[in-house]
Amino acid sequence: MHAPPKARPARHDRAVGAAGLTERQRGEALARFYDLDVLDVSYDAELYQRLAHGSGGPILELAVGSGRLAIPLAMAGHRVVGVDHDAAMLERAWAHWDLVRGPVERERLSLHEGDFTAFRAGERFTMVFIAVNTFLLAEDDQARVALLGAMREQLQPGGFAVIEVSTPDDEDLADYDGRLQLEWLRHEPESGDLVAKLVSARHDTEHSSVSLCQVFEWTPAHGGPLARVTRTDTLHLVSATRLADLALQSGYDSVDLWGDHLSIPYGSGSHRAILVARLV
Repeated sequence: MHAPPKARPARHDRAVGAAGLTERQRGEALARFYDLDVLDVSYDAELYQRLAHGSGGPILELAVGSGRLAIPLAMAGHRVVGVDHDAAMLERAWAHWDLVRGPVERERLSLHEGDFTAFRAGERFTMVFIAVNTFLLAEDDQARVALLGAMREQLQPGGFAVIEVSTPDDEDLADYDGRLQLEWLRHEPESGDLVAKLVSARHDTEHSSVSLCQVFEWTPAHGGPLARVTRTDTLHLVSATRLADLALQSGYDSVDLWGDHLSIPYGSGSHRAILVARLV
């Protein structure tokens, strides 16, 4: 099976834990294991560093999570505002930021809990971005336009929005048949717990969506029963050309479509689309 697309969780995700786990503990576990899942992910960081350097102003990241991209941007000298609906993720972002920032002023990174389309920072940005596949949580064109419009409203003249989505081909989608497979088995550095990630993806042809179920099971380092947390997302697929059309409909003046993080134009064989939508 080709690796299914990843996404940050939406508000309506189901988080199911072992007996005795509170909702807070479940949220904290999902945040911990998200960090473990992306521990070795760095393929997109250089792209956002390059774009941020070219933007020349403040940056807004939607679905900032635990700060995987925002913190390095802030450490590189940019002023970054991050928004997320997940309090547990934001707690980890603050902890990561305080751990690594050294003498860098804390205010260079500002984190807020809120809805992506409703949040307003009281300022405008030169770059607004939403990484990985979070945009695919938008259920239809109406929701996509609302998110694109909210990003545009927070841009300065000359600013740009960046959105990344997976664009799996028919071969990829045929593999999303619901099979549950082990993706990795890792020791979590901070706790020593042994964690297994299992994943199942099922493609719904009629609705052009992928139901993505991720299961994290862990054995405590110092003994105890096996515990489990499950997260389910529905990713609503959108083609690269449709995404570009929606951006133009949302009031952007020009769009570029790249097929990878090296800024190669999107084309046949591209498995992801990176949209850069600009204002004059």
